[in-house]
This record gives sequence, structure tokens and C-alpha cells, in this order.
Amino acid sequence: MSVPEHLWRFPTAEAIASLAIRFDVPNEPDMQDWEWEVADPGRIDEYLTAYHHGGLSDDERFTLMETIIQAFDDLDGILETDSRWQETLHILDRHIDLHAYSVWYWSDLEHEFGDETWPVTPFLRTIVDKHQQRLDPHAGV
Repeated sequence: MSVPEHLWRFPTAEAIASLAIRFDVPNEPDMQDWEWEVADPGRIDEYLTAYHHGGLSDDERFTLMETIIQAFDDLDGILETDSRWQETLHILDRHIDLHAYSVWYWSDLEHEFGDETWPVTPFLRTIVDKHQQRLDPHAGV
């Protein structure tokens, strides 16, 4: 996935360690994509509460949002009608500077059409479109 380098942001070891303790989930050295491996659709409410009221650092909020997006992607259900998903989209839109990498990554812009996208992709593409000038250094060129 080619996310523009100026948007790069990644989970830190400190954020992962803190969130692993908070949510009582494993944090093993062989977990390559911890933030996705621990995602649990059954814990979305808990994740959102922690995001809003957990006193988290920006690194923790960034990492937790990756987990939240993955949990929604794994969720059996219609995202359009899930008020929690709408809340998550609002968070991403409102805090675009913190979550620009995630929004761009999950937008899967390399696959314009087809089955290659994730269930969350079309929603995140609307956020990319809204913030195109801010996210894409070549927009309007």
C-alpha cells in the first residue's frame, strides 16, 4: 500500500504495550501487526470509550484507531446503519491530522474498483476526498 511518505505514522512499542495492558490482550514479539491481530468486533464499544475518555496519548489513540478500524472491518453487519461506525468516521474526519495515515491506508486507493477493497474502504475514501488538498501534496497540480 503506497501511503505518501509525509503521512507515515506507525504504532509505537510504548503505545502497544500500554494498550495491551489496558485491554488485557497478548503482546508477543512475533505479533507482526499487533493492532490488527488483537482487534475484536465485540469490543468496539470498549475501544470507543477508551478513545474518548481513556486519557490516551496521541500514539495510543492512533494505534487504538487502527484496532477500531480493523474491528469494524471484521464486523458482521451493515456499517451504514451502525451508529458506532458513524461516530468513528466523525473522529477520523475531525482528527484527520492524527489519523491521516490510517484514512489513506484503509482507503485502498490503489484499487479503484472491485473486490480488492475492504468493507470500510468506501467510507474512508469519502474522508480522503474531503481532505484531498491537505493529504495529497500533488492535489490540484
